[in-house]
Amino acid sequence: MRNAMALAKRILQQFRHDPRTVAMLVVAPVFVMWLLSIILGSPGFKPTVAAVGLPDQMVQALENNATVVQVDANSTTDPADILTDRSIDAVVALDGTTLQVTVEGSNATHNRASIAAVQQAMASMTQAAQPGGQQGPPQATIDISYLHGSSDWGSFDFFGPIFIGVFVFMFVFITSGMSLVTERTGGTMERLLVSPIKAWQLVAGYCIGFGVAAAIQSVLVLAASILLLKFPNEGQTWLVVVITFSMALVSMALGLLVSALAKTAFQVIQLMILLLVPQILVSGIFDLSTAPRWMQILSQCFPITHGANALLGVMLRGDRFSGIGLDLGIVWAFFVVLFGLATMSFARRQTR
Repeated sequence: MRNAMALAKRILQQFRHDPRTVAMLVVAPVFVMWLLSIILGSPGFKPTVAAVGLPDQMVQALENNATVVQVDANSTTDPADILTDRSIDAVVALDGTTLQVTVEGSNATHNRASIAAVQQAMASMTQAAQPGGQQGPPQATIDISYLHGSSDWGSFDFFGPIFIGVFVFMFVFITSGMSLVTERTGGTMERLLVSPIKAWQLVAGYCIGFGVAAAIQSVLVLAASILLLKFPNEGQTWLVVVITFSMALVSMALGLLVSALAKTAFQVIQLMILLLVPQILVSGIFDLSTAPRWMQILSQCFPITHGANALLGVMLRGDRFSGIGLDLGIVWAFFVVLFGLATMSFARRQTR
């Protein structure tokens, strides 16, 4: 028992001499729980619905659960044109005794909220209708169609593209970060740093090596997701591969930077929790439409968010390169910045 207590004392002394580890053990979970409390504590989503020539009674009923934008029934605007920029969640029009509801379709939360708002409006009108009264909208049937996707899509289908991006990003980060720490502890890194190789060449070499592995991983993960797990893919497969590979490169550059800062594998795990978990929480797994404005802005400061947005655009909406070019460009901008920072970190170590 004395030996066990002596070993426990030595471990506790290690924590005492490593205040960063102690701080991470406390700060990281508290920070993550704080983010979750804000995300999950946000009010329910209120959809924006375009009402095309609906009776005033129906519009008033819809306004109880949705923001209504009225559209002239005489206009020739197609529902697809109204829903294209995704500022409108659904288009509602009355065709005889049928209420035509067209939802945008690429966001499960918005779809459910829009359909529920229409159904609640119909229910409230039915309750308000007097026996023998008008035979208008209260007796109308609801016909729901989707601009993107279909009613057969489940929650996993909507979040599948996000999961692909998150898992590729996370595992490439762990692989690259851990590999470099292992080389450091084995002395390989120190020998490279004192060799004539330049810092940018060192980082580029690691990027090429890990990049080939990341490309293979991206293709395999994507193939398994589409062929085995049956994730929907409405767009071009090669474009999905480019996006996942781009996210893998950013993750690899981040792993190289972290490995240059961390001294042990344990510190790599600590930094992973601090750097990756907040990104994952705001990447699109949770709907941030009703979250505080600062959190919505914060989510745009992370590469996972833009990679996930690009994957959602291609796989769920069938976007082409022009539709996801901005998000993909931002992902590559992150890679350039992280590559530069990693190069500076290794160059600083070479001069010591």
